[in-house]
Amino acid sequence: MSSVPGPAPPWRNDLRAALTRSRVRFDVPLKPFTTLRVGGAADALVELESDDELARLFEVIARHDLPWTVLGKGSNLLVPDAGVRGVVLRLGRAYATVTPGAAIHTLHAGAAVPNAQFVERCRRDGLGGLEFLIAIPGSIGGAVAMNAGAHQGETADALVSVCYFQWGLGIATAPAGDFAFAYRSSQLRAPLGRIVLSAVFRLQPVDESTSRARITQFQTYRRETQPRDFPNCGSVFKNPAGDFAARLIERAGLKGRMLGGAQVSEKHANFIVNRGNATAADILELIALIRETLLRETGVTLELELQQLVGTRLAGSSGSHIVPGAVSAP
Repeated sequence: MSSVPGPAPPWRNDLRAALTRSRVRFDVPLKPFTTLRVGGAADALVELESDDELARLFEVIARHDLPWTVLGKGSNLLVPDAGVRGVVLRLGRAYATVTPGAAIHTLHAGAAVPNAQFVERCRRDGLGGLEFLIAIPGSIGGAVAMNAGAHQGETADALVSVCYFQWGLGIATAPAGDFAFAYRSSQLRAPLGRIVLSAVFRLQPVDESTSRARITQFQTYRRETQPRDFPNCGSVFKNPAGDFAARLIERAGLKGRMLGGAQVSEKHANFIVNRGNATAADILELIALIRETLLRETGVTLELELQQLVGTRLAGSSGSHIVPGAVSAP
C-alpha cells in the first residue's frame, strides 16, 4: 500500500507566492552545486533575481523562523551528508554583471560573477592587479567575503567598497575599511547575516600582453601543483604563520592518506580529493586526523579554510552563515 504525501509545509507555499521572478525548488541535491561533489539535499534552493525578492525572501524566512544560508559557486565548501535545513539561496544572473565604476580604473562587479570571468574582463579593459583570481574557483562575492588570495595578493588589496544586504537594515554600501579584512577573513564572514551583493574595485592600468602573461603564469602554476583529476574544494587549511599547511601535512607522513573515499592529495597535501564515493563524514574524519596528528607532533593547530554549509536563524545561531564560496591557492 503506497503512502500519500501530506500537504506541503506552509512556508513552501509562501516562498512560491513571494518569489515570482526567482527560481524556487525543494528537496534539491546539492552535490552538483559543489566542487567536492558530496553532501545531501537542501530543503529549499532559491536562485534570486532581484533585490526586491531578496527582501521578500527574508520576510518569509523571518515569518517562519527558517534557517538560511548562501551558496555561491560551491568551492571551499562542504555540504553535510544529511543536507541543509531551511533555505539555501543563490544569487542569479541579475547579480552576475560587470560594469565600469564611477571613478577611473574602477569596475563594479556583481557577487555572482565568476572569478575567471572578472579577470578576463579586467584584461580586456587594460586593468590589472587581481590576475591571481584566475586560479581561484569561485565567485566575486566569496572572494570578497573571505579575502581570497594567492601569490602574495589578496582581494582586499583592490577593494574600494561593498554593497551588501542585512536583514533589518536592508541594502547598504560601505567602504572596504569597514570590514576588517585580514588573512582569509573579514567581518563579511562573521555571523551577522550579511550577504555580499556587489563590490567596486580600483585596479591598475596594464597592457594586455602583461596581464595575459600573469594570467598564464597563475594558470600554469595551478595546473602543475594542484590536483585536477578528482573533485576537491581547494585548500582545506589556512597556512599557519611563517609556514605552509601542505608542508606540515606532508612532513607528518599524511600525503596520500585515505579514509573511505576521501584522500589527502598525492599532488598537494593541503587538498583533500573525492576519489569517487567520498562522504562528508569521510572528509571530516580525515580533517580531524590531520589536525590531531599535527597538533601532537608539531604543536601547530591548523585552522580550517574549508567551510561547512549549514543554516542559521535570524534571531539565533543554529549554525554558521556561509557567503558565496571561493578557494585559496597556497
